[in-house]
Amino acid sequence: MEKARVVLVTGASSGIGKAIADRSAAACRVFGAARSAPASPNGFTFLCADVRDGQSVQGCVQRVLEEAGRIDVLVNCAGVVVGGPVEEMLDEEVVDQIQTNLLGTMRMCRAVLPGMRERRSGLIINVGSLAGLMGVPFQAAYSASKYGIEGFSESLQMEVRDFGIRVVVVDPGDVATEITAHRRLSRGSRMDSPYLSSFKRAMVSQSESERHGWKPDRLARLVERIISSRAPRFRYTPGPLIERVSPAARRVLPDRLYLRIVSGFYR
Repeated sequence: MEKARVVLVTGASSGIGKAIADRSAAACRVFGAARSAPASPNGFTFLCADVRDGQSVQGCVQRVLEEAGRIDVLVNCAGVVVGGPVEEMLDEEVVDQIQTNLLGTMRMCRAVLPGMRERRSGLIINVGSLAGLMGVPFQAAYSASKYGIEGFSESLQMEVRDFGIRVVVVDPGDVATEITAHRRLSRGSRMDSPYLSSFKRAMVSQSESERHGWKPDRLARLVERIISSRAPRFRYTPGPLIERVSPAARRVLPDRLYLRIVSGFYR
């Protein structure tokens, strides 16, 4: 009888990460890592870990290896977003998004790769974002970090494919998670900011899109199918049709027209 796959999911305290950890636990042995514990881990083992810290990452991976002997699948979901005009963003807010979203993903991959390479088997799923395929106004640092995941994942796949390791990027559009209610706004934004009116309109538009976006469990079902697939695609862009075609439209429309359309969407 084939052993259940060992899956490590970051960002498992809430939102997409928790939904993936919960759903995967039905067929896999799942470890969910995050800085804070989820309210109710549904069948997975919770590990406290901070992807911004290399020692914490190494400790998390070592704990899984000690308990399960291997890691078959890594799902990188840990992420943070802070909204605000580029001009007014604080350095530490920019750094935190890069540290968590991009460097955290890289740290986790580097930590699991030795074991996967030795076994000549493994699957890494990096959860990116539609904001990594197209810029989003007033979320420039977040977009930059997610764009980085795209390039990193492409490079990584070319490096590790000869060792039987697959890399997959999932770039969802708007997802209905707690992020809408708990969105962090830059502490550098001022009430007399010249960007204030357009910033508010963009945030209202973003919140409306998220409320009508995919439910986390629907995205978790997609990840479940990717894990069970013998030959998953490199990139998935789940979401409503308009979100799926947006990256393709960018390749055919003049830049000026494309940016005007996106800007209009965010009012």
